[in-house]
Amino acid sequence: MGTKNWKLKIAPAPLSTEEWDVRYDILRHSLWIIFRYLLLLNMLWFLMLLKVGGYGSWQEVLGKIIFTPMLLFGVAGTFVTCYGRFRLPLNDHIVLLILNLTILLVVATDRWTYSLQVMCIVPIIFGLFIGSERLIFFQAVVSMAMMIGHYFIVDLDSLPKGRNRIVLDISGLAFDILVIAHLIVQIRKYTQMLDTQTMTDSLTRLHNHEAFYEELNRRMEEYRVQPGPLSILIADIDNFKKVNDTYGHAYGDRVLKALAGIFLEETGKKCFAARYGGEEFAMIMERDRIDAITKAESIRRHFEQKIIPTDSGIENSFTISIGIAVYNPQYETSSQFFEMADEALYHAKASGKNRVCIK
Repeated sequence: MGTKNWKLKIAPAPLSTEEWDVRYDILRHSLWIIFRYLLLLNMLWFLMLLKVGGYGSWQEVLGKIIFTPMLLFGVAGTFVTCYGRFRLPLNDHIVLLILNLTILLVVATDRWTYSLQVMCIVPIIFGLFIGSERLIFFQAVVSMAMMIGHYFIVDLDSLPKGRNRIVLDISGLAFDILVIAHLIVQIRKYTQMLDTQTMTDSLTRLHNHEAFYEELNRRMEEYRVQPGPLSILIADIDNFKKVNDTYGHAYGDRVLKALAGIFLEETGKKCFAARYGGEEFAMIMERDRIDAITKAESIRRHFEQKIIPTDSGIENSFTISIGIAVYNPQYETSSQFFEMADEALYHAKASGKNRVCIK
């Protein structure tokens, strides 16, 4: 009998450093936001219930109201300390688990109103920003179960009547709105930061390989709707391996940053510059054949004239080879378009380097 190779997915792929940092910051700030607003709400409730009376001594009321915020403070402090110091695994499932436990602590303090049920949707908000349909569906079921459970638990307890009940409901609802609005702003801020980090080259601050192809696909789609000039260039630093071998990688990084600076200077409104990888840089241009060559020659000359000193005072200059491709509707994919520019770059290298070739 033949054997089957079974592959069991035990855990999701580990997060990159940037993804871990963003999730850590989202969760850390979320816990402190909830704690801060919950503490303010419960102190308000303490003053209100103390004035109304009929809920036991002030010590009993204070004990009921202050217990959950203090417990949440301990949970938040433990999380910040352990995860920040030891960088424990922190994928989306763990974030949702910690958020759910936090919400359970929050609704546990709500013995006088139904309004804090709304807090159960907070983990769903995080799921919406993640964009995982499976996690959102799962979290919706969990949140609904928490809301139903909270309703019946509170319903079994005695609820204030009349005006007191209305004031408690309004204050609790205001708490929900403040927390959710603050968390949405916070999560949005960090997800935008993550998008920027994942689409930007950390060394040169240019767009990276993924961003380049995303932009190229977008512009090719626009071209199919409304044709216009479109071309790409690829630049490669000549003999870059010798630079690293002779002066070290730190100096090599300095050379890469110098070329990146020139690409930034030469990037106009209709250009998109990226570090394609290694010592290769790329640019998408809404330019025809002649204008694309002009732009490429400007970049080549600018870099050739650039003096990059070493730490010991030695002054060096370097050259680049550039390949250009002008878009042809026959190119079905962005990869085919890029391959044409890559072929032109290969021809520039084979022809003696420090030159521009076009396909």
